[in-house]
Amino acid sequence: MGIDPYTPTEPSYECPGCGYRDDTDSGLLCPDCGGQLRNIAVARE
Repeated sequence: MGIDPYTPTEPSYECPGCGYRDDTDSGLLCPDCGGQLRNIAVARE
Protein backbone atom coordinates (compact mmCIF):
# COMPACT_ATOMS: atom_id res chain seq x y z
CA MET A 1 0.00 0.00 0.00
CA GLY A 2 1.29 3.48 -0.90
CA ILE A 3 1.39 6.73 0.98
CA ASP A 4 -2.02 8.22 1.69
CA PRO A 5 -2.33 11.39 -0.46
CA TYR A 6 -4.93 12.93 1.89
CA THR A 7 -4.22 16.49 3.05
CA PRO A 8 -6.65 18.32 5.36
CA THR A 9 -6.28 21.60 3.42
CA GLU A 10 -7.97 20.22 0.30
CA PRO A 11 -11.40 18.60 0.05
CA SER A 12 -11.17 14.90 -0.61
CA TYR A 13 -13.94 12.36 -0.99
CA GLU A 14 -13.80 8.64 -0.25
CA CYS A 15 -16.13 5.71 -0.82
CA PRO A 16 -16.43 3.68 2.40
CA GLY A 17 -17.44 0.63 0.38
CA CYS A 18 -14.44 0.23 -1.91
CA GLY A 19 -11.96 2.95 -0.86
CA TYR A 20 -12.12 4.96 -4.11
CA ARG A 21 -10.93 8.56 -3.61
CA ASP A 22 -11.45 11.73 -5.61
CA ASP A 23 -10.82 15.43 -5.05
CA THR A 24 -14.07 16.60 -6.61
CA ASP A 25 -17.66 16.18 -5.45
CA SER A 26 -18.93 15.39 -8.94
CA GLY A 27 -22.15 13.53 -8.26
CA LEU A 28 -21.00 12.28 -4.85
CA LEU A 29 -21.40 8.70 -6.11
CA CYS A 30 -18.50 6.30 -6.54
CA PRO A 31 -17.86 5.52 -10.21
CA ASP A 32 -16.49 2.09 -9.24
CA CYS A 33 -19.25 0.68 -7.03
CA GLY A 34 -21.99 3.36 -6.93
CA GLY A 35 -21.59 3.98 -3.19
CA GLN A 36 -22.02 7.37 -1.53
CA LEU A 37 -18.77 9.39 -1.38
CA ARG A 38 -17.94 11.06 1.95
CA ASN A 39 -15.93 14.23 2.50
CA ILE A 40 -12.94 12.95 4.50
CA ALA A 41 -11.60 16.48 5.05
CA VAL A 42 -14.32 16.85 7.71
CA ALA A 43 -13.36 15.53 11.14
CA ARG A 44 -15.49 12.60 12.38
CA GLU A 45 -15.63 10.94 15.76
